[in-house]
Amino acid sequence: MFRKIKQIIDGGNKFLITTHIDPDGDAIGSCFSLYWALDGLQKNPFVYMRDRVPYMYEFLPKPTQLFYNEPPDGTYDGIFILDCGNFFRVGNGHERLKSQGPIINIDHHATSEKFGIINIINQNSSSTGEILYNIYDALMIPISYNIAVNLYTAIFTDTGSFRYPNTNSEAFLICEKMTKFGVSPAHVAQMVYENHPKERFVLLGEVLSSLETYENDTIALAVVTKEMFHKTNTAKEYTEGFVEFIKEIRGVNVAILMKELSDNQYKISMRSKGDTDVALICNHFGGGGHRNAAGCTINGSIIQIKDRLKEALTKP
Repeated sequence: MFRKIKQIIDGGNKFLITTHIDPDGDAIGSCFSLYWALDGLQKNPFVYMRDRVPYMYEFLPKPTQLFYNEPPDGTYDGIFILDCGNFFRVGNGHERLKSQGPIINIDHHATSEKFGIINIINQNSSSTGEILYNIYDALMIPISYNIAVNLYTAIFTDTGSFRYPNTNSEAFLICEKMTKFGVSPAHVAQMVYENHPKERFVLLGEVLSSLETYENDTIALAVVTKEMFHKTNTAKEYTEGFVEFIKEIRGVNVAILMKELSDNQYKISMRSKGDTDVALICNHFGGGGHRNAAGCTINGSIIQIKDRLKEALTKP
């Protein structure tokens, strides 16, 4: 499979790299690392993301060709879709991508759909960043600092700074190798976790005031509304990490954050630290992810959605 990727890269010049909406550290680090890898091979790569890079990842070396809102027009010798379990989650304009070039799908989600002409999906990998490192290694692509810091951040954040069940020995080994290219673990950790504007904590207070627990305090749920964003002068990127914060409550096995997108539409983020497979729950609502970390979008009122989630989580 890696050989086919090598053939596409060697035989082409113009490439598009993209990922899922609301990109996280793995999505951003993976896209940026591949950009610099192709740039180092004297190729002509472009990166498209429907949504802007959240502030905590602005320190990463970013592409000079970065497009938002909709993919740029034109044809490509290869279109790399990274860390994206469902094709529609690329966002606006995803339908026309298949007519713009061959799609290479690289992902580590168990629920990932095989929508590319090449599909490299390894649910045993800690992150998409880990898979990309193995591709670079197999193709003997030289690692620069720009590649290394993006790969490190991809793996570091998707393992929850090595706290999540997806953390494996390969994650540690790759990150250790990245330090040899100049990556400072302390600097990455500080920029990602200790560099928030004060408004984020005001918003967190609002969100925690909505906290509810169910099933003898084993399920915790909180809501963030558009009104909260307006009141605290914040945006959705400020909520990254909130659901993990809720999961830290003693005795809680499943944490849920409901984020209002529009009237009667909510983005659901779920995390678990018990035996509950939240990917199955989210898949039931048209989403997906990992056993212990998943998401979906549900239409309805707050009360309706809460009832649906509680039913899905408590039914035998």
